[in-house]
Amino acid sequence: MSFIRGYYRLSLSGLILTVCAVLIVIASYLPITIKKVPLPLRIAQLMVQAILWILHVRVRCPEEEKLKGFDGFFFPNHVSYVEVLGLYSIMPTRFLAKAEIRDWWVVGKVAAVIGCVFVQRGDKESRREARQALTEVITFPPITIFPEGKRGPGDALLPFRYGAFEIVTQGGFAFLPIAATFSNLDVAIWHRKENILKALWRLASQPERIELTLRPLEAHYPTPQDDPIALATEVQDQLTAVLYPKHVNSEK
Repeated sequence: MSFIRGYYRLSLSGLILTVCAVLIVIASYLPITIKKVPLPLRIAQLMVQAILWILHVRVRCPEEEKLKGFDGFFFPNHVSYVEVLGLYSIMPTRFLAKAEIRDWWVVGKVAAVIGCVFVQRGDKESRREARQALTEVITFPPITIFPEGKRGPGDALLPFRYGAFEIVTQGGFAFLPIAATFSNLDVAIWHRKENILKALWRLASQPERIELTLRPLEAHYPTPQDDPIALATEVQDQLTAVLYPKHVNSEK
Protein backbone atom coordinates (compact mmCIF):
# COMPACT_ATOMS: atom_id res chain seq x y z
CA MET A 1 0.00 0.00 0.00
CA SER A 2 2.83 2.41 0.81
CA PHE A 3 4.32 1.78 -2.66
CA ILE A 4 1.04 2.65 -4.38
CA ARG A 5 0.61 5.72 -2.17
CA GLY A 6 4.12 6.97 -2.80
CA TYR A 7 3.99 6.32 -6.54
CA TYR A 8 0.65 8.09 -6.88
CA ARG A 9 1.72 11.14 -4.89
CA LEU A 10 5.05 11.57 -6.64
CA SER A 11 3.57 11.00 -10.10
CA LEU A 12 0.82 13.57 -9.54
CA SER A 13 3.30 16.03 -8.01
CA GLY A 14 5.60 15.57 -10.99
CA LEU A 15 2.75 16.25 -13.41
CA ILE A 16 1.78 19.44 -11.58
CA LEU A 17 5.42 20.56 -11.46
CA THR A 18 5.84 20.06 -15.19
CA VAL A 19 2.64 21.84 -16.19
CA CYS A 20 3.22 24.75 -13.82
CA ALA A 21 6.85 25.08 -14.88
CA VAL A 22 5.71 25.71 -18.44
CA LEU A 23 3.15 28.25 -17.21
CA ILE A 24 5.78 29.98 -15.07
CA VAL A 25 8.15 30.37 -18.00
CA ILE A 26 5.35 31.71 -20.22
CA ALA A 27 4.19 34.09 -17.47
CA SER A 28 7.72 35.50 -17.17
CA TYR A 29 7.08 37.34 -20.45
CA LEU A 30 3.94 39.01 -19.10
CA PRO A 31 4.25 42.23 -17.02
CA ILE A 32 1.55 41.20 -14.56
CA THR A 33 1.67 41.44 -10.78
CA ILE A 34 -0.79 40.27 -8.13
CA LYS A 35 -0.52 42.23 -4.87
CA LYS A 36 2.86 43.53 -6.07
CA VAL A 37 4.17 39.99 -6.64
CA PRO A 38 5.08 39.01 -10.24
CA LEU A 39 2.73 36.51 -11.87
CA PRO A 40 5.36 33.72 -12.20
CA LEU A 41 5.88 33.72 -8.43
CA ARG A 42 2.13 33.54 -7.81
CA ILE A 43 1.85 30.56 -10.15
CA ALA A 44 4.76 28.93 -8.33
CA GLN A 45 2.96 29.56 -5.02
CA LEU A 46 -0.17 27.78 -6.25
CA MET A 47 1.99 24.93 -7.53
CA VAL A 48 3.69 24.54 -4.15
CA GLN A 49 0.37 24.62 -2.30
CA ALA A 50 -0.98 21.84 -4.54
CA ILE A 51 2.12 19.67 -4.12
CA LEU A 52 2.07 20.03 -0.33
CA TRP A 53 -1.59 19.04 -0.29
CA ILE A 54 -0.85 15.96 -2.41
CA LEU A 55 2.05 14.97 -0.14
CA HIS A 56 -0.30 15.28 2.84
CA VAL A 57 1.65 18.14 4.39
CA ARG A 58 -0.29 20.90 6.11
CA VAL A 59 1.31 24.24 6.91
CA ARG A 60 0.35 26.19 10.02
CA CYS A 61 1.55 29.73 10.68
CA PRO A 62 0.00 31.44 13.72
CA GLU A 63 1.08 34.90 12.52
CA GLU A 64 1.18 34.54 8.76
CA GLU A 65 0.48 38.26 8.29
CA LYS A 66 4.08 38.84 9.41
CA LEU A 67 5.19 36.96 6.30
CA LYS A 68 2.72 38.33 3.79
CA GLY A 69 3.97 41.54 2.27
CA PHE A 70 7.23 41.54 4.24
CA ASP A 71 9.94 43.63 2.59
CA GLY A 72 13.34 42.25 3.48
CA PHE A 73 14.90 38.88 4.25
CA PHE A 74 13.57 35.67 5.82
CA PHE A 75 16.03 33.81 8.08
CA PRO A 76 14.56 30.35 8.88
CA ASN A 77 16.20 27.25 10.32
CA HIS A 78 16.79 24.47 7.81
CA VAL A 79 16.37 20.69 8.18
CA SER A 80 14.41 19.74 5.06
CA TYR A 81 13.22 20.78 1.62
CA VAL A 82 9.70 20.86 3.14
CA GLU A 83 10.12 24.12 5.07
CA VAL A 84 11.23 25.70 1.79
CA LEU A 85 7.93 24.69 0.22
CA GLY A 86 5.93 25.60 3.32
CA LEU A 87 7.37 29.08 3.49
CA TYR A 88 6.72 29.64 -0.21
CA SER A 89 3.13 28.45 0.14
CA ILE A 90 2.43 31.42 2.43
CA MET A 91 4.55 34.12 0.82
CA PRO A 92 6.39 33.84 -2.52
CA THR A 93 10.06 34.33 -1.78
CA ARG A 94 13.37 34.14 -3.56
CA PHE A 95 16.20 31.88 -2.43
CA LEU A 96 19.95 31.53 -2.56
CA ALA A 97 20.64 28.34 -4.48
CA LYS A 98 23.78 26.36 -5.27
CA ALA A 99 25.02 27.06 -8.78
CA GLU A 100 24.50 23.51 -10.10
CA ILE A 101 20.72 23.88 -9.68
CA ARG A 102 20.79 26.29 -12.62
CA ASP A 103 21.51 23.29 -14.87
CA TRP A 104 18.77 21.03 -13.49
CA TRP A 105 16.09 20.20 -16.02
CA VAL A 106 12.91 22.27 -15.45
CA VAL A 107 13.87 23.15 -11.88
CA GLY A 108 16.82 25.29 -12.96
CA LYS A 109 14.77 27.32 -15.41
CA VAL A 110 11.98 27.87 -12.90
CA ALA A 111 14.50 28.86 -10.20
CA ALA A 112 15.97 31.48 -12.50
CA VAL A 113 12.55 32.87 -13.46
CA ILE A 114 11.46 33.30 -9.83
CA GLY A 115 14.63 35.22 -9.02
CA CYS A 116 16.92 32.76 -7.23
CA VAL A 117 20.52 33.90 -6.71
CA PHE A 118 22.98 31.18 -7.72
CA VAL A 119 26.18 30.80 -5.71
CA GLN A 120 29.26 28.62 -6.10
CA ARG A 121 29.42 27.36 -2.52
CA GLY A 122 33.00 26.20 -2.81
CA ASP A 123 34.12 29.46 -4.38
CA LYS A 124 34.81 32.28 -1.90
CA GLU A 125 34.94 34.90 -4.64
CA SER A 126 31.51 33.87 -5.94
CA ARG A 127 30.04 34.02 -2.42
CA ARG A 128 31.59 37.45 -1.89
CA GLU A 129 30.16 38.70 -5.17
CA ALA A 130 26.73 37.29 -4.30
CA ARG A 131 26.78 39.02 -0.91
CA GLN A 132 27.75 42.30 -2.53
CA ALA A 133 24.98 41.97 -5.14
CA LEU A 134 22.43 41.23 -2.42
CA THR A 135 23.27 44.46 -0.60
CA GLU A 136 21.85 46.30 -3.60
CA VAL A 137 18.95 44.03 -4.49
CA ILE A 138 15.26 44.87 -4.36
CA THR A 139 13.95 43.11 -1.26
CA PHE A 140 10.34 42.57 -2.28
CA PRO A 141 9.34 39.86 -2.79
CA PRO A 142 11.48 38.86 0.20
CA ILE A 143 14.66 36.84 -0.08
CA THR A 144 15.21 33.74 2.03
CA ILE A 145 18.66 32.89 3.38
CA PHE A 146 19.31 29.96 5.72
CA PRO A 147 21.84 31.37 8.22
CA GLU A 148 23.06 27.87 9.10
CA GLY A 149 24.35 27.60 5.52
CA LYS A 150 23.24 23.97 5.16
CA ARG A 151 20.69 21.53 6.53
CA GLY A 152 20.97 20.91 10.24
CA PRO A 153 20.52 17.64 12.18
CA GLY A 154 17.11 18.59 13.58
CA ASP A 155 18.03 18.48 17.27
CA ALA A 156 20.10 21.68 17.40
CA LEU A 157 20.97 24.65 15.23
CA LEU A 158 24.28 24.65 13.40
CA PRO A 159 26.50 27.69 14.08
CA PHE A 160 25.19 30.63 12.08
CA ARG A 161 27.35 31.94 9.27
CA TYR A 162 27.96 35.67 9.28
CA GLY A 163 27.51 36.34 5.56
CA ALA A 164 23.74 36.71 5.80
CA PHE A 165 24.11 39.23 8.63
CA GLU A 166 26.77 41.17 6.73
CA ILE A 167 24.25 41.56 3.90
CA VAL A 168 21.45 42.94 6.07
CA THR A 169 23.69 45.24 8.10
CA GLN A 170 25.50 46.67 5.07
CA GLY A 171 22.25 47.15 3.19
CA GLY A 172 20.20 48.23 6.19
CA PHE A 173 17.61 45.57 5.34
CA ALA A 174 14.89 44.29 7.65
CA PHE A 175 14.93 40.56 8.35
CA LEU A 176 12.55 38.13 9.98
CA PRO A 177 13.80 35.04 11.87
CA ILE A 178 11.44 32.08 11.39
CA ALA A 179 11.28 28.88 13.45
CA ALA A 180 10.14 25.82 11.48
CA THR A 181 9.09 22.64 13.30
CA PHE A 182 7.50 19.38 12.15
CA SER A 183 4.97 17.08 13.78
CA ASN A 184 7.08 14.12 12.59
CA LEU A 185 10.63 15.22 11.88
CA ASP A 186 11.81 11.65 11.22
CA VAL A 187 9.66 11.61 8.08
CA ALA A 188 10.12 15.19 6.91
CA ILE A 189 13.89 15.55 7.46
CA TRP A 190 16.34 15.48 4.59
CA HIS A 191 19.49 14.02 6.10
CA ARG A 192 22.89 15.27 5.12
CA LYS A 193 24.37 13.20 2.26
CA GLU A 194 20.99 11.59 1.67
CA ASN A 195 19.68 11.36 -1.88
CA ILE A 196 16.76 13.73 -2.42
CA LEU A 197 14.73 10.91 -4.03
CA LYS A 198 15.03 8.84 -0.86
CA ALA A 199 13.87 11.78 1.25
CA LEU A 200 10.97 12.45 -1.12
CA TRP A 201 9.91 8.81 -1.13
CA ARG A 202 9.90 8.64 2.68
CA LEU A 203 7.52 11.59 2.82
CA ALA A 204 5.34 10.57 -0.14
CA SER A 205 4.80 7.00 1.04
CA GLN A 206 3.96 7.76 4.66
CA PRO A 207 0.26 7.43 5.64
CA GLU A 208 0.09 10.08 8.35
CA ARG A 209 -0.43 13.78 7.83
CA ILE A 210 2.68 15.88 8.48
CA GLU A 211 2.20 19.31 10.01
CA LEU A 212 4.75 22.03 9.47
CA THR A 213 4.53 24.95 11.87
CA LEU A 214 6.18 28.25 10.95
CA ARG A 215 6.64 30.73 13.80
CA PRO A 216 7.87 34.16 12.72
CA LEU A 217 9.74 35.99 15.47
CA GLU A 218 9.99 39.75 15.76
CA ALA A 219 11.49 41.55 12.79
CA HIS A 220 14.94 43.11 13.08
CA TYR A 221 15.93 46.42 11.49
CA PRO A 222 19.74 46.53 11.49
CA THR A 223 21.94 49.43 10.44
CA PRO A 224 25.48 49.53 8.99
CA GLN A 225 26.73 50.33 12.50
CA ASP A 226 25.57 46.95 13.87
CA ASP A 227 28.05 44.11 14.37
CA PRO A 228 27.12 41.14 12.11
CA ILE A 229 28.76 38.62 14.44
CA ALA A 230 26.92 39.88 17.52
CA LEU A 231 23.67 40.01 15.55
CA ALA A 232 24.13 36.41 14.35
CA THR A 233 24.68 35.24 17.93
CA GLU A 234 21.63 37.13 19.15
CA VAL A 235 19.34 35.68 16.47
CA GLN A 236 20.67 32.16 16.95
CA ASP A 237 19.89 32.42 20.66
CA GLN A 238 16.36 33.66 19.87
CA LEU A 239 15.64 30.79 17.49
CA THR A 240 17.17 28.23 19.83
CA ALA A 241 14.89 29.42 22.64
CA VAL A 242 11.85 28.73 20.43
CA LEU A 243 13.03 25.53 18.73
CA TYR A 244 14.93 23.82 21.54
CA PRO A 245 13.88 25.33 24.89
CA LYS A 246 15.23 22.31 26.76
CA HIS A 247 18.74 23.19 25.54
CA VAL A 248 18.36 26.70 26.88
CA ASN A 249 17.06 25.50 30.24
CA SER A 250 19.83 22.94 30.62
CA GLU A 251 22.46 25.66 30.13
CA LYS A 252 21.03 27.81 32.94
